Amino acid sequence: MRCYVFTFLVGILFQLTSCNHEQNKLVKISIDHRKAAGDTVKIVRSNMVNLDTIGLGSVILDSAGKGVVEFELDAPMFASAMAGHLMSGFFISPGDELAIVSSKPGAKLPVSYEGDGAALNQVINESVQIWNGLGKWNGAYVFQLDKDEFLNAKDSLQRGYDQLLTKLKLEKEVSEEMIDLFARYSKMSVLFYQFNYANGKDSSEISASVRKVVETLPVDTIALKTGMADYSMIAAQFYQHRIHNAVYEENENMDADSLESIFPFLVEKKIKAAGYPKQVEDFMRAKSVNIQIGMAGLSPGLTKLVNTLEKEIISEDFKNVIREDVARWEKIGPGKPAPDFTGVTPDGKKLSLSDLRGKIVYVDIWATWCGYCIDEFPDSKKMEAEFKGNNQVAFLYVSVDSDTLAWKKMVANGKVPNGLHMLNGADAPGSIWNLYHVWGIPRYLLIDAQGRMVAAHAARPSSGDVQPELRKLLTTSRVSQR
Repeated sequence: MRCYVFTFLVGILFQLTSCNHEQNKLVKISIDHRKAAGDTVKIVRSNMVNLDTIGLGSVILDSAGKGVVEFELDAPMFASAMAGHLMSGFFISPGDELAIVSSKPGAKLPVSYEGDGAALNQVINESVQIWNGLGKWNGAYVFQLDKDEFLNAKDSLQRGYDQLLTKLKLEKEVSEEMIDLFARYSKMSVLFYQFNYANGKDSSEISASVRKVVETLPVDTIALKTGMADYSMIAAQFYQHRIHNAVYEENENMDADSLESIFPFLVEKKIKAAGYPKQVEDFMRAKSVNIQIGMAGLSPGLTKLVNTLEKEIISEDFKNVIREDVARWEKIGPGKPAPDFTGVTPDGKKLSLSDLRGKIVYVDIWATWCGYCIDEFPDSKKMEAEFKGNNQVAFLYVSVDSDTLAWKKMVANGKVPNGLHMLNGADAPGSIWNLYHVWGIPRYLLIDAQGRMVAAHAARPSSGDVQPELRKLLTTSRVSQR
């Protein structure tokens, strides 16, 4: 039986905050940073389910780089100041007055802190510099290191954090609760460093100690309550590899359609079986649904599970993520108008989805660097051959490449199917990537002759399911035209 232990001191942290600031939820953030003069500074916190930013307040700095942001806060949490010339993370509590000021000449960091929580926030600021400095180790990126080299890099990170913790303990005005909080913060950072390194590696490529770390989700309700972003990223990787992928591996003998229909409930069962505290369990349930909707859209099983979570999850933050996911996907649900997008053809002409109105359109979203995309092309060619000469069906191949020359070269050499081709980058707000909430490729869309969505996650060419669906749509289209 797994036992979860939380220190008495951390519990006191939130009790004391509540008592001391019961009548004062107002937080005041003063900024004095000349390099950011004229910038709009946004104070934000992270939604722990999807790490989207949630605005707390903002201010436009004057010509001297000064400004004040005030907002109400219900509980202590990590937050950030974001602007063109200012990026700074800090910890704040209800009633705090914190100042972010330009550092003195010669300082390693561009800003420092004054006021409530200054000492804690200074070491948090310095910890970010330590992390950034270990993006490489002996000239190599961390993900390129062998298992022993990585352990040396990880130990160096830990030593840096330990030194900061010792420094914090020497500050007279810093409470035991704040010391404990930074210890948790730095521990979570070192854990994420290991999770991030292990991501995508075979178990033989990582040491036994790291392998042991990434096989278990750290359970820390304080990290969750205070919004430690590293904890959210750890949970995402743990979910992907130890829950999501594990369910597929445990049911590899089941046919794909049958597994898809019950997959959300198998994930739910695995999360609940772990025996997490209520808040962590709710967090993982919400994160799992957020990831599943992003990857596969709204299946009937997920829709049913969403309704269950709406009743059972307590956190409004968590529920709001799922509500927003559902709203986004309902906009591209069956029967809804397919969002229009425009790209450039290999010969430099503009082509839009709306130009194909009147045709059934099967859209293949791909890139030259995507091996899985290219593996589907032989089946795509066979599929096109079955509908050769039928001008009521269009096959549209939309590349999200950033390398235009690589795309043009691959299209020209005949390795791709013959259909219509366009380049549509992933970054623009009106790109196919953003309009259709693409998380990964290949991805396929099916749109009817009236420009309405049939499927935002259509079947792959290799499945053999696309052709029958196209014939069905052709029959429906002919009947409607009579």
